[in-house]
Amino acid sequence: LVEADSGGQFVIAYLICAVPVLRLLKLLRRFESFYLILRAFRLAMESLPVLLYILAVIVMVFASLIYVVEPRSNIESLPHALWLTIVTVGTIGYGDVVPKSSLGSVVVTMLIIVSALYMAIPLGIVGNAFATVWEDRDRLLLVHRTRGRILDRGFKAQDIPTVFCSFDTDGNGQLTLPEFVSMMEKLQIDLGSDRVVQLFSTFDVDDSGAIDDREF
Repeated sequence: LVEADSGGQFVIAYLICAVPVLRLLKLLRRFESFYLILRAFRLAMESLPVLLYILAVIVMVFASLIYVVEPRSNIESLPHALWLTIVTVGTIGYGDVVPKSSLGSVVVTMLIIVSALYMAIPLGIVGNAFATVWEDRDRLLLVHRTRGRILDRGFKAQDIPTVFCSFDTDGNGQLTLPEFVSMMEKLQIDLGSDRVVQLFSTFDVDDSGAIDDREF
Protein backbone atom coordinates (compact mmCIF):
# COMPACT_ATOMS: atom_id res chain seq x y z
CA LEU A 1 0.00 0.00 0.00
CA VAL A 2 2.86 2.33 0.82
CA GLU A 3 4.49 1.63 -2.54
CA ALA A 4 1.19 2.11 -4.37
CA ASP A 5 0.60 5.39 -2.53
CA SER A 6 4.09 6.67 -3.34
CA GLY A 7 3.63 5.60 -6.97
CA GLY A 8 0.34 7.45 -7.15
CA GLN A 9 1.93 10.57 -5.69
CA PHE A 10 4.70 10.35 -8.27
CA VAL A 11 2.16 10.18 -11.11
CA ILE A 12 0.25 13.16 -9.70
CA ALA A 13 3.45 15.17 -9.27
CA TYR A 14 4.52 14.27 -12.80
CA LEU A 15 1.17 15.38 -14.22
CA ILE A 16 1.25 18.63 -12.27
CA CYS A 17 4.73 19.42 -13.57
CA ALA A 18 4.52 18.01 -17.09
CA VAL A 19 1.04 18.99 -18.26
CA PRO A 20 1.56 22.78 -18.07
CA VAL A 21 4.89 22.46 -19.88
CA LEU A 22 3.37 20.32 -22.63
CA ARG A 23 0.48 22.74 -23.08
CA LEU A 24 2.91 25.64 -23.41
CA LEU A 25 4.98 23.70 -25.94
CA LYS A 26 1.87 23.18 -28.07
CA LEU A 27 1.66 26.95 -28.47
CA LEU A 28 4.98 26.94 -30.34
CA ARG A 29 3.08 25.84 -33.45
CA ARG A 30 1.50 29.30 -33.54
CA PHE A 31 4.83 31.13 -33.41
CA GLU A 32 6.46 30.86 -36.83
CA SER A 33 9.35 33.05 -35.67
CA PHE A 34 10.44 30.17 -33.41
CA TYR A 35 11.55 28.45 -36.62
CA LEU A 36 14.00 31.33 -37.16
CA ILE A 37 15.54 30.77 -33.74
CA LEU A 38 16.00 27.06 -34.46
CA ARG A 39 17.60 27.83 -37.80
CA ALA A 40 19.98 30.33 -36.18
CA PHE A 41 21.05 27.73 -33.65
CA ARG A 42 21.59 25.19 -36.44
CA LEU A 43 23.95 27.64 -38.12
CA ALA A 44 25.77 28.28 -34.85
CA MET A 45 26.07 24.54 -34.10
CA GLU A 46 28.78 24.22 -36.75
CA SER A 47 31.24 25.95 -34.42
CA LEU A 48 30.09 24.06 -31.31
CA PRO A 49 32.77 21.28 -31.31
CA VAL A 50 35.63 23.78 -31.36
CA LEU A 51 34.03 25.92 -28.66
CA LEU A 52 33.45 22.89 -26.44
CA TYR A 53 37.05 21.79 -26.90
CA ILE A 54 38.36 25.24 -25.95
CA LEU A 55 36.03 25.30 -22.94
CA ALA A 56 37.27 21.88 -21.81
CA VAL A 57 40.90 23.05 -22.07
CA ILE A 58 40.20 26.20 -20.07
CA VAL A 59 38.33 24.31 -17.37
CA MET A 60 40.93 21.55 -17.02
CA VAL A 61 43.93 23.93 -16.96
CA PHE A 62 42.50 26.28 -14.35
CA ALA A 63 41.00 23.48 -12.26
CA SER A 64 44.43 21.85 -12.10
CA LEU A 65 46.05 25.13 -11.10
CA ILE A 66 43.46 25.78 -8.40
CA TYR A 67 43.86 22.25 -7.08
CA VAL A 68 47.65 22.70 -6.85
CA VAL A 69 47.79 26.13 -5.19
CA GLU A 70 44.81 25.85 -2.82
CA PRO A 71 45.08 24.10 0.57
CA ARG A 72 43.36 20.74 0.93
CA SER A 73 41.20 22.12 3.70
CA ASN A 74 39.54 24.34 1.08
CA ILE A 75 39.79 22.33 -2.18
CA GLU A 76 39.61 18.70 -1.16
CA SER A 77 39.76 17.09 -4.60
CA LEU A 78 40.06 17.81 -8.31
CA PRO A 79 36.28 17.50 -8.85
CA HIS A 80 35.90 20.19 -6.17
CA ALA A 81 38.26 22.41 -8.16
CA LEU A 82 36.34 21.60 -11.34
CA TRP A 83 33.14 22.75 -9.67
CA LEU A 84 34.69 26.11 -8.73
CA THR A 85 36.07 26.51 -12.26
CA ILE A 86 32.81 25.68 -14.03
CA VAL A 87 30.80 28.01 -11.77
CA THR A 88 33.29 30.79 -12.45
CA VAL A 89 33.39 30.26 -16.21
CA GLY A 90 29.60 30.28 -16.30
CA THR A 91 29.66 33.67 -14.49
CA ILE A 92 27.33 32.18 -11.86
CA GLY A 93 29.49 32.50 -8.76
CA TYR A 94 27.48 30.71 -6.06
CA GLY A 95 30.04 31.65 -3.43
CA ASP A 96 29.97 28.24 -1.77
CA VAL A 97 33.63 27.72 -2.72
CA VAL A 98 36.11 30.61 -2.81
CA PRO A 99 39.92 30.71 -2.97
CA LYS A 100 41.67 31.08 0.40
CA SER A 101 45.30 31.48 -0.66
CA SER A 102 46.88 34.43 -2.45
CA LEU A 103 47.93 32.30 -5.41
CA GLY A 104 44.42 30.86 -5.59
CA SER A 105 42.98 34.36 -5.77
CA VAL A 106 45.38 35.24 -8.58
CA VAL A 107 44.44 32.09 -10.53
CA VAL A 108 40.72 32.70 -10.10
CA THR A 109 41.16 36.34 -11.16
CA MET A 110 42.88 35.19 -14.34
CA LEU A 111 40.07 32.66 -14.85
CA ILE A 112 37.44 35.40 -14.55
CA ILE A 113 39.20 37.51 -17.20
CA VAL A 114 39.68 34.54 -19.57
CA SER A 115 36.07 33.45 -19.03
CA ALA A 116 34.73 36.90 -19.91
CA LEU A 117 36.77 36.94 -23.12
CA TYR A 118 35.77 33.37 -23.99
CA MET A 119 32.04 33.84 -23.40
CA ALA A 120 32.02 36.69 -25.90
CA ILE A 121 32.89 34.23 -28.69
CA PRO A 122 29.81 31.93 -28.62
CA LEU A 123 27.48 34.84 -27.85
CA GLY A 124 28.85 36.70 -30.86
CA ILE A 125 28.49 33.63 -33.10
CA VAL A 126 24.88 33.01 -32.05
CA GLY A 127 24.04 36.70 -32.34
CA ASN A 128 25.53 36.94 -35.81
CA ALA A 129 23.71 33.78 -36.93
CA PHE A 130 20.39 35.13 -35.66
CA ALA A 131 21.01 38.49 -37.36
CA THR A 132 21.69 36.71 -40.65
CA VAL A 133 18.54 34.62 -40.32
CA TRP A 134 16.46 37.65 -39.28
CA GLU A 135 17.51 39.61 -42.34
CA ASP A 136 16.27 36.72 -44.49
CA ARG A 137 13.20 36.04 -42.33
CA ASP A 138 10.54 36.78 -44.97
CA ARG A 139 11.94 34.26 -47.44
CA LEU A 140 12.62 31.61 -44.78
CA LEU A 141 9.16 31.88 -43.23
CA LEU A 142 7.50 31.85 -46.63
CA VAL A 143 9.36 28.71 -47.70
CA HIS A 144 8.69 27.08 -44.33
CA ARG A 145 4.97 27.84 -44.55
CA THR A 146 4.74 26.58 -48.12
CA ARG A 147 6.58 23.37 -47.26
CA GLY A 148 4.21 22.75 -44.38
CA ARG A 149 1.13 23.27 -46.51
CA ILE A 150 2.43 20.99 -49.25
CA LEU A 151 3.09 18.28 -46.68
CA ASP A 152 -0.38 18.82 -45.24
CA ARG A 153 -1.80 18.09 -48.69
CA GLY A 154 -0.17 14.67 -48.56
CA PHE A 155 2.68 15.37 -51.01
CA LYS A 156 6.24 14.23 -50.39
CA ALA A 157 9.59 15.15 -51.90
CA GLN A 158 9.43 12.32 -54.44
CA ASP A 159 6.03 13.58 -55.60
CA ILE A 160 7.36 16.99 -56.70
CA PRO A 161 8.45 15.88 -60.24
CA THR A 162 5.01 14.39 -60.86
CA VAL A 163 3.33 17.55 -59.63
CA PHE A 164 5.55 19.64 -61.87
CA CYS A 165 4.72 17.55 -64.91
CA SER A 166 1.01 17.88 -64.28
CA PHE A 167 1.22 21.69 -64.26
CA ASP A 168 3.90 22.04 -66.96
CA THR A 169 1.58 22.94 -69.85
CA ASP A 170 4.33 23.56 -72.43
CA GLY A 171 6.24 20.38 -71.49
CA ASN A 172 9.67 22.02 -71.11
CA GLY A 173 10.28 20.60 -67.63
CA GLN A 174 9.98 24.00 -65.98
CA LEU A 175 7.24 26.14 -64.53
CA THR A 176 6.81 29.76 -65.49
CA LEU A 177 5.22 32.24 -63.10
CA PRO A 178 1.65 31.75 -64.46
CA GLU A 179 2.06 27.97 -64.28
CA PHE A 180 3.44 28.27 -60.76
CA VAL A 181 0.52 30.47 -59.70
CA SER A 182 -1.89 27.92 -61.19
CA MET A 183 -0.17 25.11 -59.30
CA MET A 184 -0.42 26.99 -55.98
CA GLU A 185 -4.11 27.65 -56.60
CA LYS A 186 -4.87 24.05 -57.51
CA LEU A 187 -3.02 22.82 -54.44
CA GLN A 188 -5.10 25.28 -52.38
CA ILE A 189 -2.04 27.00 -50.95
CA ASP A 190 -3.43 30.45 -50.24
CA LEU A 191 -0.52 32.84 -49.86
CA GLY A 192 -1.72 35.87 -51.76
CA SER A 193 -0.49 37.05 -55.15
CA ASP A 194 2.42 39.10 -53.78
CA ARG A 195 3.62 36.23 -51.62
CA VAL A 196 3.39 33.77 -54.51
CA VAL A 197 5.51 36.06 -56.72
CA GLN A 198 8.02 36.46 -53.91
CA LEU A 199 8.13 32.70 -53.42
CA PHE A 200 8.67 32.16 -57.13
CA SER A 201 11.56 34.65 -57.12
CA THR A 202 13.05 32.80 -54.15
CA PHE A 203 13.09 29.49 -56.02
CA ASP A 204 14.29 31.05 -59.28
CA VAL A 205 17.90 31.30 -58.16
CA ASP A 206 19.28 31.70 -61.70
CA ASP A 207 16.75 34.44 -62.66
CA SER A 208 15.72 32.49 -65.73
CA GLY A 209 12.04 33.25 -65.27
CA ALA A 210 11.24 29.57 -64.71
CA ILE A 211 11.89 26.97 -62.02
CA ASP A 212 12.36 23.22 -62.22
CA ASP A 213 11.62 20.54 -59.66
CA ARG A 214 15.16 20.62 -58.27
CA GLU A 215 15.02 24.36 -57.59
CA PHE A 216 11.67 23.83 -55.91
